Amino acid sequence: MIEKNDIEKLVLNRKKSSLRNHFNDMFFMNNIRYSGEIREKEILLWYSSFWLRGAYPIFHLNFDSDKKLVGLKLEKNPFGKLLDKIALFLVLVFASIPIIISGLAKGWVGAVFVLFVAFILFLIMRKAAKTEKKIMTEELKDTVERIEREKFPEKFAGYGLKEKPIENEWTIKKIFTRIFMYPICVGFIYVCAALLIPNGQLGKGICGIAICGAYLYSDIYAILKSSRFKKESKNFKVQ
Repeated sequence: MIEKNDIEKLVLNRKKSSLRNHFNDMFFMNNIRYSGEIREKEILLWYSSFWLRGAYPIFHLNFDSDKKLVGLKLEKNPFGKLLDKIALFLVLVFASIPIIISGLAKGWVGAVFVLFVAFILFLIMRKAAKTEKKIMTEELKDTVERIEREKFPEKFAGYGLKEKPIENEWTIKKIFTRIFMYPICVGFIYVCAALLIPNGQLGKGICGIAICGAYLYSDIYAILKSSRFKKESKNFKVQ
């Protein structure tokens, strides 16, 4: 079984899990695998992702009284939690602007529109974040498994390394969805940029571009991450 000192070797950049350190890791995109904090009965591991930036997770690896690894859980880093609160505050502020300007009787439509756009963007970005966190978790689990295999080769004699199931981004359904959605998104972005914004409909134009852009971003990101994960899984070696 993996012990605490085995995981300690993964901590290449030791520091405290604080708001300031996570802000620095987000701002400078610290992708060292791994930064971490070593505590008495747990080790915290993390690294910043280009796609998640400040929303990357912290992995909590827990150990029993004999310093044996007994559990793994994820938690959003402190700066990521702060970003969630700031985002919620900004959404409420922008949703209240139409009501303040036009009154409740006329402004509620604009407020609902802002909340709807924010909700759609949240769903799209949550999908991208979920995919990224899944890949980061599988990377760590693979690392731990490979360490255990090197430490106890007799335990795994005759057993090959399990291939982790990776979501297929090229199913017939997804291909036809992209054939249908990509031209619509590109066309709508063009309409927003060329027609809505120049004709004074700045809010609608920006919201339309944001929604279509977020969809394209999250979908292309999922394709690239799936391909990269497959390649890294084959070439990965424990140092």
